[in-house]
Amino acid sequence: MSALRGVPAGTPTPSPAQIRDALLAHLQRRILSQAAGEHVPAGVALPDSPQERHWLGQLASEPQLRADAQRGLSTSKLVPAAQGFSFPVLGGDPVDATVTVGFAVYVALHPTVAEQQEFVTAGSDSRAGGGGQGRHLARVWMKVPVGPVTVPLTVDPGDTSRRFGAEELTLAATAAVKRAVHASGGRELYRARRRGRPVGELPRDADFVDDVAWASYTANNLLPTADVTPPVFAAAIDVDVTSTERGRELLVTVVNASPADDAQFADRAGSIVFDRDHLDSRLYEVQLTAATDAPLDVYTLEQVAASHRYDRTVPAFGQACPVEVHPPATPGGPTTFTTAYGAVTTTRRTHPTAAVDTTFAAFTGDPVTAATDLVDAHRAWVEERWSAAELARREAEGQWGPQQRKDADAEADAARAEMQWLQAGVDALRGDAKLRRAFALMNDAMGRVAAAKGFDAWYPFQIAWIIGCLPAVADPTADLAVQILTVPPGGGKSEAYNGVALVHLFLSRLRGDLRGVTVWARFPLRLLSAQQTERFAAAVLAAELVRLTQDDLRAGDPFGIGFFVGSGTTPNRYWPPESVWARGVDPFDPAQAERCRILEHCPVCDPAGTGPRLVVRFHGGSWTMQHLCTVRGCPLGGVLPLWVVDDDIYRNTPSVLVGTVDKLAQIAHSDRFKVIFGAALGRCPKHGWTVEPTRCGVYGCTEPRLPVGNGFGHLRCEITDELHLLDESLGALDGMYETLVQQIGADLGNEPLHILAATATIEGYEAQAQHLYRRDSARRFPEPGPDLAENFFSHVDDSEPHRRFVGVRPRGTTMVTAAADVTRVHRDWLGEVLADRAAIIGQLQVDGQPLDPADRSVLDLVVRAARDDYEALLAYHLRNEDMAAYASDERVADVATTTEQRAVISGDADAADIRAAVDRLNKPPADPEQRMKLIVANKAIGHGFDSPRLGVMVLMGTPTQAAEVIQATARIGRGRQTPGLVVHVFNPSRDRDSSVFRWYSKWISYLDRLVTKVPVNRESLQVLRRALPGALMARLLQVHDPAWMTSGRNRFSLGDSGQVRAALAAGFLDRNALIAELQTGLGLEDANPYHNMHRDEVREFVESTLVRLPVAAGTGGRTRTASLLRPPVPTSLRDIEEPITITGNL
Repeated sequence: MSALRGVPAGTPTPSPAQIRDALLAHLQRRILSQAAGEHVPAGVALPDSPQERHWLGQLASEPQLRADAQRGLSTSKLVPAAQGFSFPVLGGDPVDATVTVGFAVYVALHPTVAEQQEFVTAGSDSRAGGGGQGRHLARVWMKVPVGPVTVPLTVDPGDTSRRFGAEELTLAATAAVKRAVHASGGRELYRARRRGRPVGELPRDADFVDDVAWASYTANNLLPTADVTPPVFAAAIDVDVTSTERGRELLVTVVNASPADDAQFADRAGSIVFDRDHLDSRLYEVQLTAATDAPLDVYTLEQVAASHRYDRTVPAFGQACPVEVHPPATPGGPTTFTTAYGAVTTTRRTHPTAAVDTTFAAFTGDPVTAATDLVDAHRAWVEERWSAAELARREAEGQWGPQQRKDADAEADAARAEMQWLQAGVDALRGDAKLRRAFALMNDAMGRVAAAKGFDAWYPFQIAWIIGCLPAVADPTADLAVQILTVPPGGGKSEAYNGVALVHLFLSRLRGDLRGVTVWARFPLRLLSAQQTERFAAAVLAAELVRLTQDDLRAGDPFGIGFFVGSGTTPNRYWPPESVWARGVDPFDPAQAERCRILEHCPVCDPAGTGPRLVVRFHGGSWTMQHLCTVRGCPLGGVLPLWVVDDDIYRNTPSVLVGTVDKLAQIAHSDRFKVIFGAALGRCPKHGWTVEPTRCGVYGCTEPRLPVGNGFGHLRCEITDELHLLDESLGALDGMYETLVQQIGADLGNEPLHILAATATIEGYEAQAQHLYRRDSARRFPEPGPDLAENFFSHVDDSEPHRRFVGVRPRGTTMVTAAADVTRVHRDWLGEVLADRAAIIGQLQVDGQPLDPADRSVLDLVVRAARDDYEALLAYHLRNEDMAAYASDERVADVATTTEQRAVISGDADAADIRAAVDRLNKPPADPEQRMKLIVANKAIGHGFDSPRLGVMVLMGTPTQAAEVIQATARIGRGRQTPGLVVHVFNPSRDRDSSVFRWYSKWISYLDRLVTKVPVNRESLQVLRRALPGALMARLLQVHDPAWMTSGRNRFSLGDSGQVRAALAAGFLDRNALIAELQTGLGLEDANPYHNMHRDEVREFVESTLVRLPVAAGTGGRTRTASLLRPPVPTSLRDIEEPITITGNL
């Protein structure tokens, strides 16, 4: 079967992604139609005022808005009086157009006795009892559709502003109301209270006990039926004309011209004004369509920089609403413009090229041949697509300007440089046997990781990037450029830099490194660090399995991983419970073990996470917190080479560290940090490495210290993911510490670091890399192709939807309230899909063809989609106050009724809670009460929270940075063949939101073009002053400490201020040498005159510190050197502002 109904034989069967997208399109329509009120039946009594819940498609009365403005009230930003669209036309000839308008109105009805009783019983009337002033009359409404009404119009050459169709639309509304009342089965219009003598009173409880009492009350107090008249509803079509260079711009709008409330009378005599409770002068479900065969021009978006790769033209702009443009169905036919409730656009999924074999088996079996085939294919593609002839053809077709051609030529040069870079990688692979073997072993390890996920091949860009990085792996001086991998979120960059990391591990082992830290991966956010640790653990432990298969590599420590983050997540150190430093913390407490848990399941034997949890416990003999796999038959069963406590990491030097960028600040606080540079001073046979000359680093240990011996390696590779987040003050201070680390490594005799970075969203990467690393060059990979939708490594598949975006701007309500309503609709829709899937499928279409509700495969797929792919909704907030308001909304509370059904992801969330939420989401329990329904999050979820079960998102507001939109929306639609839906609810009170909403569909397609350059400036004197104390401490602890401690008796770490005083007195520390070290380490250049101020700042700091420090240190007791420095040594790279002390008397 084809899964389609009533189609010719041979019609392609829709893909699972297309069927799921059709299901999401149904949800999209449901959200929009319910927000506009299209689901409300017409011609029947509606006792619950449903129109009060509508937040799309309505127009307020223009006269009423003017009256409100005169009274100082302003609601124009919430509910406009007009909506429509503008479009440019060529020339000055008359423009003929056929305009069609449709809308609905709500008229109040006279309540029946039952309706009045229900109104009071339901609490809609706040007045207690029936005495005194009496009860309010019940509000009962009837929806009345009006139109569509077609109005032909002509815009003459001299017109500037004209109104059309006012009489036709007003008469149509009046007639529609009359017909609806006549057809309502005897219902009467609302009867206001009499104002003449005797004055009609409000009903008391006795007046509506039964039909007789109610009839008596209405006859004696309300207007007679013959005197009642409905409200006046009026509309018109306004056309405003503006001259342009090439013709004119036409702004066509439909206006609610209904009289203001105080001009609306409930009686024919015009003496009784409608009371506000029973008058609604808004127009609902407003639709405007205009068709014209006039010659049309296009707008050029000035918000987007010109590029040879982007089409910056749009045919029309919406006015207070989105606009859809339908080109002529036949040549010479009319173009049609239609208003819409929401702006809808769909992105398409990117697929890897299939030009070459990128299987792990190919690169493991014959690395040189496989790499050569890939690079040769890349060369052929570049030479064809970026040739001079091809660029000339594109220039002619696209009518490029000089700058666009210049940009294209520069990108062609970059593509050819990329080609040469990849060829250098192949040459290195061919010429270095150890590198070739390390590369093959890496492929073996990564192949094992991929097999557990159902993959057998690399994405082409992944293995190509690894190949290009090989020369720097073998010899970092051969290529000092910062290698920046730039692929969309979820595109697979983690596997790529994991691959480079494993090549480093194997090559270092082949060259004689038997132990020590080789790779340090740092992430700007704690959540990123936690999730990436799981990925690194899978790769590193797979590499350990491969290492154990190689007889000549068995010697030395196992490949292991260290989770290196702040003490707020895992502790820095554990002390014996009885010691004064323990402060009541017992490392043997199971709660401490759970605090240190970073893996739920063994990555080696249980990558799917379906088996028993890892056991986390503290082991007193080795004084480490351990993760144990208890599964029989696990190749690494027992204690995994995984450390999470700082003290454990320093003593065991795992080959890969994964953590936050803030941990770099520890270089100025911990003398044990030097083991990362390969500068251990000894080893305890029980507890591991130490930086003390004579003793173990574990409190109370008396084991004799062993020499370090040969094969102790050092940090060789640094990886920074989400590079774009290292911006502003964080990036500036991080840059100071980055160059400090590089200089310390050089002073200790280490090779330069191989620096890798990855990001999905970055502009100005060369400048950022220079500010962060003081490297003269940075290389972005992969280079884009001449087409937006294709480069050598991947292409966009137009047939496979990826994410469906729906932009809505609420009217008459707040952004948060509208988002809560979307959440409710999603919940109800899921229930409907599962309750009657065949009925839903009968409403679905793929490319205009209906799906077959009898097709078993479609039925099963729709159920799986509702239960798994689209069950959970992600609500993303820009502000914490919006997040709190949304979470407290009763509609949201009804969606997630138990704590297990809801997760809150923010910067304050506990790592264990986040891990548990991800686990519940990815492995949903059978009990519906335990399944995740809702994730309430802010920016913290925008990086690193990855789950294939997130398919629907509500985005509240518009982030100021396009990068945040890209990262946030990338959380959904990550599963294969599983597109996602983003409902972007704009903030109606923000001007920025309004400007984006005007061209939303195009804005989505331009997001990558709108990414701004990362603001970072390490040249700031304020940043330098903040970095200087940390730089001085880092030099003392990591460089000078070993020589000082081994130069005589009673000499220990310079972290003690008394030792610094003694070192100064002994002439061990030289003022000029320290000044020169800090100037070099902080990246200050002698030849740069701009740095004269900075060098003076360093000199002044060192001189004043060396004068003050011996005095401040005193002669008795032990004081940390860092605590005496001013300003204080940063404990985090976010400590850019110098803290202040506030004192007072209590």
